[in-house]
Amino acid sequence: MSARLASPVALVTGGASGLGEAIVRRLAADGSRVVVADVDEARGQQVADDLVAAGRTVDAMTVDVTSEGEVAASVDAVVERHGRLDALVCSAAVETRASVVDCEDDAWQEVLDVNVKGPFLCMKHAIPAIAQHGGGAVVLMSSVLGVIGSPGYAAYCASKGALNNLAKQAAIEHAPDNVRVNVVAPSATDTGLFARVAARADDPDAMFAMVARNTPMQRLGTADEVAATVAFLCSPGAAFISGAIIPLDGAMAARRIL
Repeated sequence: MSARLASPVALVTGGASGLGEAIVRRLAADGSRVVVADVDEARGQQVADDLVAAGRTVDAMTVDVTSEGEVAASVDAVVERHGRLDALVCSAAVETRASVVDCEDDAWQEVLDVNVKGPFLCMKHAIPAIAQHGGGAVVLMSSVLGVIGSPGYAAYCASKGALNNLAKQAAIEHAPDNVRVNVVAPSATDTGLFARVAARADDPDAMFAMVARNTPMQRLGTADEVAATVAFLCSPGAAFISGAIIPLDGAMAARRIL
């Protein structure tokens, strides 16, 4: 019991599917007590049940990250249930495919609400809880499209660029609290938003192959690679890393910035 109570507590938004689910599974495998927070109640509970059956300490809660009331209540519930909060991972995200002139206002607002307002609200309420118990880590899931543009993704690129600077702001403001805030910025991976978009294409395999060809490493990233990077940033090994944007993109951003 004492060993279980000593294990860190992590809250993962968007943890019911995609990269968020991979992160939940990795943190749980590493010994953290993990809370899956997602709007998809059934899927979030299934992920938690599967991991509990495998001997992990995982539970689920239904949270809309755009609702401050729900976010605040979820953080309070985590602390009440587990006694502390050590890590926050913000993986909930949406995208819409439209250029600047074609993007509809409601689509723009939804992307900005989920991808920027959501992490803002989560940090607003989670950082004090993390600081109260000696500090810990916040990891925001961004994208290579937060540092480079891509035709047809106006709202998504804008949201991820904003998220990157929001992370830097929070890192500076809460460094004295021993709360580290970092960003993981993947390119296309075999799991997550890109995989779902590609699956709806006329020729998904051709889309996967095209993106792989345009990546210097000539392949997509994997969910396991993303989860491993997040786990490192939540670990004591990253104790002096804060305000960083970690490009997990097979050198894509390095090439295109040049």
